Amino acid sequence: MSSCKDMDRLIQLYVDQEIDEADHRRLKEHVAECDDCRSHLQEMIALVHSLEEIRKHAERPSKPVTMANYAIKWAAVYTAIAFLVAFVPGILQHRNTQVNEMASSTAPAAATHQKMMVLATQAEKLHIPENDYVNIISPSRLTGELEGETALVYPSAMPFFLEKSAWFQEIKRFVFVRVPDDKTLATILTASGLSPDQSHLKKLSFPMSVILTKGKKTRFETFSFPENEKKISHWYDQIATTPAIQ
Repeated sequence: MSSCKDMDRLIQLYVDQEIDEADHRRLKEHVAECDDCRSHLQEMIALVHSLEEIRKHAERPSKPVTMANYAIKWAAVYTAIAFLVAFVPGILQHRNTQVNEMASSTAPAAATHQKMMVLATQAEKLHIPENDYVNIISPSRLTGELEGETALVYPSAMPFFLEKSAWFQEIKRFVFVRVPDDKTLATILTASGLSPDQSHLKKLSFPMSVILTKGKKTRFETFSFPENEKKISHWYDQIATTPAIQ
């Protein structure tokens, strides 16, 4: 993923409407995973919008005015712009706080976190958030049927999990975190009812993460699992509030 330092330049090009297609794609992919850069982009867009509103207002005189009056009006506009540039972080922080409070008070019930099962052994090194909706289970101790809508299979649990392909029938959505190689991925896809192209799988870069969503037709998609704990926790929140669609 591109560095945040690189994104500062792309954000400026974006708000100036001078960004090309390739850089726009890089920026879009980066802000989808980076909370800080996404927030910075939103702030810059809000600032540009505020300045544009000031400009439009200044260009709509209600009646003929003298040159002196124009000078006074534009002085006021420039003063307002200088104020926004100097104090925009505080202004935007206050605005975002108000928006967040409003969103919290009016959030629909659909945003409730779904229960998520995480299969991992005690030797697992990858971060697992400690949340009320996360149920961590060691596959060696799992008996009976799996419960819930979504199950995450961590690297340490894959060897145990793949021994019991019947588990694929009990969960609507599986997330396989950092599948190590093409053979493991082929086993996962075959157990889920798909017919993988072995030659195509060999061309993929591993480890890779996979989401399998069951329905009339099983959907298969790959994604990049986050690297640090903060981003992993944010990703968990997103997946837990997005129901699996049959």
